[in-house]
Amino acid sequence: MKSRKSTLFLMEQVIVIAVFAICAAICVSILTSSYLMTRNALDTRNALMIAESAAESHKAFGGDITRIADILGGTADLDSNTFTIYYDTNWQPVNAEDASFVLNFTMRDDTLVIFSDVSVSTNAGSELVSLTAAVRRSGL
Repeated sequence: MKSRKSTLFLMEQVIVIAVFAICAAICVSILTSSYLMTRNALDTRNALMIAESAAESHKAFGGDITRIADILGGTADLDSNTFTIYYDTNWQPVNAEDASFVLNFTMRDDTLVIFSDVSVSTNAGSELVSLTAAVRRSGL
């Protein structure tokens, strides 16, 4: 009789351990996805802050792409009215080889208004933020 009780007790213990193992696996999965969602939200927030900074610089300097690029840490290509700045995972400017994120700034000229298109994307090309800013031409 005692042997039957101990066998039953061991079976119960195995079942309880299996249930806890399954619950632990589910919790680890949820925590991992939560971490990834938080990281994506932080990257989007930082991308938005950098894009807004570029758009506000466009307004503050009246569309002077050279001054905008200098303030943001890039080098303007005056022929195409663009510049690109590369950032690492901590959102510090780096060279293109070490980049995780890319800010692209492009200006478009209109008769009365100078537009700028600002986009921040991952190095793989997935766009995080895209903004358009406009400033009236000076002297009009």
